Amino acid sequence: MRRPRTILGANAAFGLSDALMLLAVVMWGINFSLIKIALRELSPVGFNGLRLLLTAVIFLILLALSGEGFRVEKKDAWKLLLIGVAGNTLYQVLFIRGVSLTSASNTSLILSISPIFVALLSALFGIERIHWAAWMGILISFSGLYLIITGLNGGLHFSAESFKGDVSVFFATILWALYTVLSKPFLDKLSPLKFSAVTVSLGALFYLPLSARDVLAIPWARISLKAWLFLVLSSLFGFVFGYIFWYYSVKKVGNAKTAIYSNLTPIFTALFAVILLGDRITSIQAAGAAVILTGVYLTRRGYRFFMKRRLE
Repeated sequence: MRRPRTILGANAAFGLSDALMLLAVVMWGINFSLIKIALRELSPVGFNGLRLLLTAVIFLILLALSGEGFRVEKKDAWKLLLIGVAGNTLYQVLFIRGVSLTSASNTSLILSISPIFVALLSALFGIERIHWAAWMGILISFSGLYLIITGLNGGLHFSAESFKGDVSVFFATILWALYTVLSKPFLDKLSPLKFSAVTVSLGALFYLPLSARDVLAIPWARISLKAWLFLVLSSLFGFVFGYIFWYYSVKKVGNAKTAIYSNLTPIFTALFAVILLGDRITSIQAAGAAVILTGVYLTRRGYRFFMKRRLE
């Protein structure tokens, strides 16, 4: 008998997965400021190569200490390889290229479409059935993101010069959505730690040759201790803890309800930019934050009101 699809909204009470995802978006929010400061001394590709290598090493050490072992089923090995390359090699290549060719505002706006792609792909692959109220929450959250992002860096700038960068970030967003959606079947067999360790390590293995020249060109003696510290923190916040919490949530509550939390990241990005970089938050950004929170609530829990009314 065919296994029924998960309906977005089951197990909707606020729980550990919500708390961990809130912690993850806080870490991702501060991560942008850490990266921006570190890139004052390190090239983007060199920084990313070192960060991915360090992340893979940390993941493998944690996996060894956990006692889970490194073995996976033979039939899953090639699938994990493809997922790892898509989500950690190709994604990073397209993301870094896109960031270098377009504005930060454009990058943020395009990446914010990922919950929509996650929901669409989850429904397309028959993994989750999305309640219409959750779709409404996703779209409301996206509109809030637009308000926040247009308040950053002078707003959005679409032009012929940035087109290649915008396209690169767009395809990177699709790859991240695929990485999230395709993880769900494996998380029935593997822990979030093991899935992350395997796929990130495989992705790093293929990314390192692409970044080797930039890594070797790093002026090691001239890099400050602060830049190295922020690289380590970026690995821990942006990858290790973020991925473990992300895939724990995917395993417990599903793809779309996890992905919607990523729309909170720009709120914390703006907040930490004020603290660490001296940026300012505008009234438009504050309004955008309120809209995002409304959309996240509707996606995560608001559907219950409509289902309750239907049952009455």
